Amino acid sequence: MAKITRSSKHLFASTALVLIFMGGFTSKVIALDYSIGFREDDQLIWKCNVCNINKMNVLFGESWRDAGLFENLSQGKRMRWDVNTIEENSTTILTSVNIWMWKNEESWGTLDNITESSYLKNPSQYPANFNFSTYLPFVPFWLPVPIGDYLGEMKLSNLYDVDNRVLPTLNVQVEKDYIKPNTPTENVYIIAVYNLNGILSSYKLYLTGNVVVIDISLDSIPLFALIFTIGLISAFFIVIYLYVKRKRNI
Repeated sequence: MAKITRSSKHLFASTALVLIFMGGFTSKVIALDYSIGFREDDQLIWKCNVCNINKMNVLFGESWRDAGLFENLSQGKRMRWDVNTIEENSTTILTSVNIWMWKNEESWGTLDNITESSYLKNPSQYPANFNFSTYLPFVPFWLPVPIGDYLGEMKLSNLYDVDNRVLPTLNVQVEKDYIKPNTPTENVYIIAVYNLNGILSSYKLYLTGNVVVIDISLDSIPLFALIFTIGLISAFFIVIYLYVKRKRNI
């Protein structure tokens, strides 16, 4: 009968722990529960830093500012969302928001519309070659969280390229004549970057040669999301500090 040495026992124990950890990790991935990264009564504001209206008119025709989330868009204006309701069930995530479209005034006045948007709880249930939109802005202003996993499970069309290396990012290439003949009039590129709360933090529409035509950024984020982000950064530095301190004491 083979003798079990102390080192063998340690090896068996370590292997068991690794397997238990991997099993727990796998079960968490399988049972991943997608949700919303903001709350009811939160306020979200985006600012338009660049908007070349003349170039957009050439690319998409002069009606591009008449409807949708780009209605009345121009440089310096802001768009505000106030979250009304959030509803979740076993299959769907649904939100309702009050929207003030792109305005210059600090006093927002009367809201412009109330919009509902929804997502499937299981992103793998979207059809193959799924597009978020066939027209501007081509990307959503929010997505369920954890957003990197959600985008990773979606079967997006070849319009999109998902990059989760740093922050969740959608790279979009809209080829000439994609919408209809002569619209757009040349290839258009979009980089949409999201924060970890699933909120669009940066949107850039540009042309060949990195010529920026539209640049939109998140101007304010919910307070709880800001606190959460600060907490993550603080925890990261604490871990680094403890690691360095332990190394010095060895």
